[in-house]
Amino acid sequence: MPKTIQYAPVLAKIGAERSKLLTETKVKTLSESKNLSEVASQLRETTYQEQVARITPPLSGSKLERAYNENLIDAYLKILAYAPKHAIQFLGLYLLRLEIEHIKSLIKATSAKLTAEDKLAKIFFPVEDYLGHHAIIEEAAKASTVAAVVHAFKGTHYYCTLTAALKSYEETASTSSFDFYIDKYYYDTVYENYKALSGSEQKHADFYASHESDGFTLVTILRGKLLGIDPNRLRLIIPECQFSLPEKRVEALVSAVDFEAALKIVLETPYGKYFNRGQNKHETISNAEKTLKKAVFEHAQASVITETFNIEMPLAFINQKEAEVHNLAALTLGVEASLKPENIRNLLLL
Repeated sequence: MPKTIQYAPVLAKIGAERSKLLTETKVKTLSESKNLSEVASQLRETTYQEQVARITPPLSGSKLERAYNENLIDAYLKILAYAPKHAIQFLGLYLLRLEIEHIKSLIKATSAKLTAEDKLAKIFFPVEDYLGHHAIIEEAAKASTVAAVVHAFKGTHYYCTLTAALKSYEETASTSSFDFYIDKYYYDTVYENYKALSGSEQKHADFYASHESDGFTLVTILRGKLLGIDPNRLRLIIPECQFSLPEKRVEALVSAVDFEAALKIVLETPYGKYFNRGQNKHETISNAEKTLKKAVFEHAQASVITETFNIEMPLAFINQKEAEVHNLAALTLGVEASLKPENIRNLLLL
Protein backbone atom coordinates (compact mmCIF):
# COMPACT_ATOMS: atom_id res chain seq x y z
CA MET A 1 0.00 0.00 0.00
CA PRO A 2 1.43 3.45 -0.92
CA LYS A 3 2.66 5.60 1.96
CA THR A 4 0.23 8.34 0.96
CA ILE A 5 -2.72 6.03 1.67
CA GLN A 6 -1.15 4.54 4.82
CA TYR A 7 -0.52 7.94 6.40
CA ALA A 8 -3.58 9.85 5.14
CA PRO A 9 -5.79 9.07 8.20
CA VAL A 10 -3.20 10.01 10.81
CA LEU A 11 -2.17 13.15 8.90
CA ALA A 12 -5.77 14.33 8.94
CA LYS A 13 -5.96 13.72 12.69
CA ILE A 14 -2.61 15.49 13.23
CA GLY A 15 -3.88 18.48 11.28
CA ALA A 16 -6.87 18.75 13.59
CA GLU A 17 -4.77 18.30 16.74
CA ARG A 18 -2.03 20.67 15.63
CA SER A 19 -4.60 23.44 15.18
CA LYS A 20 -5.22 23.17 18.95
CA LEU A 21 -1.59 23.72 19.94
CA LEU A 22 -1.03 26.88 21.97
CA THR A 23 0.78 29.72 20.23
CA GLU A 24 4.04 31.05 21.61
CA THR A 25 2.21 34.28 22.44
CA LYS A 26 -0.37 32.36 24.47
CA VAL A 27 2.31 30.50 26.41
CA LYS A 28 4.12 33.75 27.21
CA THR A 29 0.84 35.32 28.33
CA LEU A 30 0.21 32.36 30.63
CA SER A 31 3.68 32.83 32.12
CA GLU A 32 2.62 36.30 33.22
CA SER A 33 -0.31 34.98 35.28
CA LYS A 34 -0.47 36.28 38.84
CA ASN A 35 -1.75 33.01 40.33
CA LEU A 36 -2.90 29.50 39.46
CA SER A 37 -6.54 30.53 39.20
CA GLU A 38 -5.56 32.91 36.41
CA VAL A 39 -3.65 30.11 34.65
CA ALA A 40 -6.69 27.82 34.88
CA SER A 41 -9.02 30.59 33.70
CA GLN A 42 -6.89 31.28 30.61
CA LEU A 43 -6.93 27.57 29.72
CA ARG A 44 -10.74 27.36 29.63
CA GLU A 45 -10.87 28.20 25.93
CA THR A 46 -8.08 25.80 24.95
CA THR A 47 -7.80 22.07 24.32
CA TYR A 48 -7.05 21.64 28.05
CA GLN A 49 -10.48 22.91 29.07
CA GLU A 50 -12.02 19.48 29.73
CA GLN A 51 -9.18 18.22 31.92
CA VAL A 52 -8.82 21.48 33.86
CA ALA A 53 -12.58 21.60 34.49
CA ARG A 54 -12.41 18.21 36.25
CA ILE A 55 -9.94 19.44 38.88
CA THR A 56 -11.42 19.37 42.38
CA PRO A 57 -10.63 22.29 44.72
CA PRO A 58 -8.27 23.39 46.05
CA LEU A 59 -6.34 24.16 42.87
CA SER A 60 -2.65 23.28 42.91
CA GLY A 61 0.28 23.09 40.52
CA SER A 62 0.40 19.30 40.76
CA LYS A 63 -3.31 19.00 39.88
CA LEU A 64 -2.86 21.25 36.86
CA GLU A 65 0.21 19.29 35.76
CA ARG A 66 -1.79 16.07 35.92
CA ALA A 67 -4.50 17.69 33.77
CA TYR A 68 -1.89 18.62 31.17
CA ASN A 69 -0.59 15.05 31.08
CA GLU A 70 -4.10 13.64 30.76
CA ASN A 71 -4.53 15.82 27.67
CA LEU A 72 -1.16 14.68 26.32
CA ILE A 73 -2.10 11.01 26.74
CA ASP A 74 -5.39 11.67 24.94
CA ALA A 75 -3.36 13.09 22.03
CA TYR A 76 -1.05 10.03 22.02
CA LEU A 77 -4.02 7.69 21.85
CA LYS A 78 -5.62 9.61 18.97
CA ILE A 79 -2.40 9.38 16.95
CA LEU A 80 -2.01 5.64 17.65
CA ALA A 81 -5.63 5.02 16.66
CA TYR A 82 -5.00 6.41 13.17
CA ALA A 83 -1.31 5.50 12.62
CA PRO A 84 -0.24 2.89 10.05
CA LYS A 85 0.27 -0.57 11.55
CA HIS A 86 3.99 -0.64 10.81
CA ALA A 87 4.52 2.60 12.77
CA ILE A 88 2.45 1.78 15.86
CA GLN A 89 5.16 -0.14 17.71
CA PHE A 90 7.64 2.73 17.48
CA LEU A 91 5.07 5.44 18.21
CA GLY A 92 3.83 3.37 21.15
CA LEU A 93 7.17 3.98 22.88
CA TYR A 94 5.75 7.24 24.21
CA LEU A 95 3.10 5.31 26.15
CA LEU A 96 5.66 2.70 27.20
CA ARG A 97 7.74 5.49 28.71
CA LEU A 98 4.75 6.58 30.80
CA GLU A 99 4.13 3.01 31.97
CA ILE A 100 7.75 2.79 33.06
CA GLU A 101 7.25 5.94 35.11
CA HIS A 102 4.23 4.23 36.68
CA ILE A 103 6.37 1.26 37.69
CA LYS A 104 9.07 3.49 39.16
CA SER A 105 6.41 5.42 41.07
CA LEU A 106 4.86 2.24 42.49
CA ILE A 107 8.23 0.97 43.67
CA LYS A 108 9.18 4.24 45.36
CA ALA A 109 5.74 4.62 46.94
CA THR A 110 5.80 1.04 48.24
CA SER A 111 9.26 1.54 49.70
CA ALA A 112 7.93 4.68 51.40
CA LYS A 113 4.93 2.71 52.80
CA LEU A 114 2.27 4.78 51.02
CA THR A 115 -1.29 3.44 50.81
CA ALA A 116 -2.68 1.72 47.74
CA GLU A 117 -5.00 4.69 47.21
CA ASP A 118 -2.07 7.09 47.18
CA LYS A 119 -0.23 4.90 44.70
CA LEU A 120 -3.19 4.56 42.35
CA ALA A 121 -3.77 8.32 42.39
CA LYS A 122 -0.51 8.73 40.48
CA ILE A 123 -1.44 6.32 37.67
CA PHE A 124 -2.78 7.38 34.27
CA PHE A 125 -5.03 4.41 33.58
CA PRO A 126 -5.76 5.15 29.90
CA VAL A 127 -2.09 4.22 29.34
CA GLU A 128 -2.54 0.90 31.14
CA ASP A 129 -5.81 0.19 29.35
CA TYR A 130 -4.07 0.63 26.01
CA LEU A 131 -1.05 -1.50 27.00
CA GLY A 132 -3.22 -4.14 28.67
CA HIS A 133 -1.69 -3.91 32.14
CA HIS A 134 -4.53 -2.28 34.12
CA ALA A 135 -5.07 -5.29 36.40
CA ILE A 136 -1.34 -5.80 36.94
CA ILE A 137 -0.87 -2.17 37.99
CA GLU A 138 -3.75 -2.45 40.46
CA GLU A 139 -2.24 -5.63 41.91
CA ALA A 140 1.17 -3.97 42.19
CA ALA A 141 -0.41 -0.99 43.98
CA LYS A 142 -1.79 -3.31 46.67
CA ALA A 143 1.66 -4.80 47.36
CA SER A 144 3.16 -4.03 50.77
CA THR A 145 6.76 -4.82 49.81
CA VAL A 146 8.96 -3.97 46.84
CA ALA A 147 9.47 -7.70 46.20
CA ALA A 148 5.69 -8.11 45.94
CA VAL A 149 5.51 -5.25 43.42
CA VAL A 150 8.08 -7.05 41.29
CA HIS A 151 6.17 -10.32 41.60
CA ALA A 152 3.04 -8.61 40.25
CA PHE A 153 4.84 -8.19 36.93
CA LYS A 154 5.72 -11.88 36.60
CA GLY A 155 4.92 -13.00 33.07
CA THR A 156 5.44 -9.52 31.57
CA HIS A 157 8.39 -8.26 29.53
CA TYR A 158 9.49 -6.24 32.57
CA TYR A 159 9.99 -9.17 34.93
CA CYS A 160 13.63 -10.08 34.19
CA THR A 161 14.69 -6.42 34.43
CA LEU A 162 12.78 -5.88 37.67
CA THR A 163 14.19 -9.07 39.18
CA ALA A 164 17.75 -7.93 38.47
CA ALA A 165 16.98 -4.52 39.98
CA LEU A 166 15.40 -6.17 43.02
CA LYS A 167 18.62 -8.04 43.76
CA SER A 168 20.52 -4.77 43.76
CA TYR A 169 17.81 -3.13 45.89
CA GLU A 170 18.08 -5.88 48.50
CA GLU A 171 21.82 -5.23 48.73
CA THR A 172 21.65 -1.44 48.92
CA ALA A 173 18.11 -0.63 50.11
CA SER A 174 18.04 2.11 47.43
CA THR A 175 15.24 2.28 44.86
CA SER A 176 17.63 4.05 42.46
CA SER A 177 18.64 0.60 41.19
CA PHE A 178 15.16 0.29 39.65
CA ASP A 179 15.57 3.66 37.91
CA PHE A 180 18.86 2.51 36.39
CA TYR A 181 17.70 -0.90 35.24
CA ILE A 182 14.28 0.15 33.93
CA ASP A 183 15.66 3.16 32.08
CA LYS A 184 18.20 0.88 30.39
CA TYR A 185 15.38 -1.48 29.44
CA TYR A 186 13.45 1.39 27.89
CA TYR A 187 16.32 2.66 25.75
CA ASP A 188 17.22 -0.85 24.63
CA THR A 189 13.59 -1.14 23.52
CA VAL A 190 13.83 2.19 21.67
CA TYR A 191 16.75 0.79 19.68
CA GLU A 192 14.99 -2.52 18.96
CA ASN A 193 11.83 -0.79 17.75
CA TYR A 194 13.88 1.60 15.65
CA LYS A 195 15.67 -1.31 13.96
CA ALA A 196 12.30 -2.94 13.26
CA LEU A 197 11.33 0.02 11.04
CA SER A 198 12.07 -0.03 7.32
CA GLY A 199 15.21 1.76 6.13
CA SER A 200 13.25 4.74 4.85
CA GLU A 201 11.29 5.05 8.07
CA GLN A 202 14.47 4.75 10.15
CA LYS A 203 15.82 7.77 8.30
CA HIS A 204 12.83 9.84 9.42
CA ALA A 205 12.85 8.52 13.01
CA ASP A 206 16.63 8.76 13.48
CA PHE A 207 16.91 12.28 14.92
CA TYR A 208 14.29 11.61 17.58
CA ALA A 209 15.57 8.16 18.57
CA SER A 210 19.27 9.03 18.49
CA HIS A 211 19.01 12.26 20.46
CA GLU A 212 16.82 10.67 23.11
CA SER A 213 18.86 7.48 23.51
CA ASP A 214 22.42 8.76 22.96
CA GLY A 215 21.61 11.83 25.02
CA PHE A 216 20.51 9.56 27.87
CA THR A 217 23.75 7.58 27.61
CA LEU A 218 25.94 10.67 27.78
CA VAL A 219 24.01 12.28 30.62
CA THR A 220 23.95 9.02 32.58
CA ILE A 221 27.70 8.56 32.28
CA LEU A 222 28.40 12.15 33.32
CA ARG A 223 26.00 11.86 36.24
CA GLY A 224 27.62 8.56 37.16
CA LYS A 225 31.06 10.20 37.22
CA LEU A 226 29.67 12.95 39.41
CA LEU A 227 28.25 10.37 41.84
CA GLY A 228 31.39 8.25 41.82
CA ILE A 229 29.75 5.19 40.22
CA ASP A 230 32.45 2.72 39.18
CA PRO A 231 32.93 1.78 35.48
CA ASN A 232 31.60 -1.77 35.86
CA ARG A 233 28.38 -0.44 37.32
CA LEU A 234 28.07 2.17 34.57
CA ARG A 235 28.39 -0.52 31.90
CA LEU A 236 25.37 -2.26 33.42
CA ILE A 237 23.07 0.76 33.37
CA ILE A 238 23.68 2.34 29.95
CA PRO A 239 21.90 1.09 26.81
CA GLU A 240 23.42 -1.87 24.97
CA CYS A 241 23.39 -0.11 21.59
CA GLN A 242 24.04 3.49 20.56
CA PHE A 243 23.07 5.44 17.45
CA SER A 244 25.89 7.90 16.80
CA LEU A 245 28.31 6.95 19.56
CA PRO A 246 31.00 4.43 18.52
CA GLU A 247 31.57 1.59 20.98
CA LYS A 248 35.16 2.66 21.63
CA ARG A 249 34.03 6.21 22.44
CA VAL A 250 31.45 4.92 24.92
CA GLU A 251 34.04 2.69 26.59
CA ALA A 252 36.43 5.65 26.84
CA LEU A 253 33.67 7.63 28.54
CA VAL A 254 32.85 4.84 30.95
CA SER A 255 36.55 4.37 31.79
CA ALA A 256 37.28 8.10 32.20
CA VAL A 257 38.88 8.87 35.56
CA ASP A 258 36.45 11.62 36.55
CA PHE A 259 33.71 14.01 35.42
CA GLU A 260 36.06 16.46 33.70
CA ALA A 261 37.80 13.72 31.72
CA ALA A 262 34.43 12.33 30.62
CA LEU A 263 33.09 15.77 29.69
CA LYS A 264 36.12 16.37 27.49
CA ILE A 265 35.27 13.21 25.54
CA VAL A 266 31.58 14.14 25.36
CA LEU A 267 32.49 17.48 23.79
CA GLU A 268 34.21 15.59 20.97
CA THR A 269 31.06 13.62 20.07
CA PRO A 270 28.35 14.74 17.62
CA TYR A 271 26.39 15.85 20.69
CA GLY A 272 29.15 18.03 22.13
CA LYS A 273 27.36 21.22 21.07
CA TYR A 274 24.59 20.49 23.59
CA PHE A 275 26.95 20.31 26.57
CA ASN A 276 27.80 23.85 27.61
CA ARG A 277 29.42 24.38 30.98
CA GLY A 278 27.21 25.74 33.72
CA GLN A 279 28.18 27.35 37.00
CA ASN A 280 28.79 23.87 38.40
CA LYS A 281 28.80 20.25 37.21
CA HIS A 282 25.16 19.63 38.13
CA GLU A 283 24.11 22.66 36.10
CA THR A 284 26.18 21.47 33.15
CA ILE A 285 24.19 18.23 33.12
CA SER A 286 20.77 19.85 33.61
CA ASN A 287 21.55 22.42 30.89
CA ALA A 288 22.46 19.61 28.50
CA GLU A 289 19.18 17.78 29.19
CA LYS A 290 17.20 20.93 28.43
CA THR A 291 19.27 21.75 25.33
CA LEU A 292 18.78 18.24 23.95
CA LYS A 293 15.01 18.53 24.46
CA LYS A 294 15.01 21.92 22.78
CA ALA A 295 16.96 20.54 19.81
CA VAL A 296 14.35 17.80 19.32
CA PHE A 297 11.54 20.36 19.62
CA GLU A 298 13.16 22.66 17.06
CA HIS A 299 13.69 19.71 14.72
CA ALA A 300 10.01 18.81 15.10
CA GLN A 301 8.99 22.39 14.34
CA ALA A 302 11.08 22.41 11.16
CA SER A 303 9.79 19.00 10.07
CA VAL A 304 6.20 20.26 9.95
CA ILE A 305 7.04 22.06 6.72
CA THR A 306 9.28 19.48 5.06
CA GLU A 307 7.82 16.05 5.93
CA THR A 308 4.46 14.51 5.08
CA PHE A 309 3.80 10.83 4.32
CA ASN A 310 6.18 9.11 6.72
CA ILE A 311 6.68 8.46 10.43
CA GLU A 312 8.31 11.84 11.02
CA MET A 313 5.01 13.71 10.85
CA PRO A 314 3.42 11.93 13.86
CA LEU A 315 6.79 12.06 15.66
CA ALA A 316 7.03 15.79 15.03
CA PHE A 317 3.53 16.42 16.36
CA ILE A 318 4.05 14.25 19.45
CA ASN A 319 7.25 16.12 20.28
CA GLN A 320 5.57 19.49 19.73
CA LYS A 321 2.79 18.40 22.08
CA GLU A 322 5.27 17.16 24.68
CA ALA A 323 7.13 20.47 24.51
CA GLU A 324 3.85 22.31 25.04
CA VAL A 325 3.05 20.24 28.14
CA HIS A 326 6.61 20.77 29.41
CA ASN A 327 6.10 24.53 29.02
CA LEU A 328 2.73 24.47 30.77
CA ALA A 329 4.08 22.44 33.68
CA ALA A 330 7.13 24.71 34.02
CA LEU A 331 5.16 27.94 33.93
CA THR A 332 2.55 26.56 36.32
CA LEU A 333 5.18 25.67 38.90
CA GLY A 334 6.81 29.05 38.30
CA VAL A 335 3.58 30.92 38.90
CA GLU A 336 2.91 28.81 42.00
CA ALA A 337 6.37 29.75 43.30
CA SER A 338 5.75 33.44 42.52
CA LEU A 339 8.67 33.65 40.08
CA LYS A 340 8.97 36.67 37.83
CA PRO A 341 7.66 36.14 34.26
CA GLU A 342 11.12 36.59 32.76
CA ASN A 343 12.49 33.88 35.06
CA ILE A 344 9.63 31.58 34.16
CA ARG A 345 10.26 32.06 30.44
CA ASN A 346 13.86 30.94 30.96
CA LEU A 347 12.43 27.52 31.90
CA LEU A 348 10.43 27.14 28.68
CA LEU A 349 11.17 25.46 25.37
CA LEU A 350 10.33 28.25 22.91
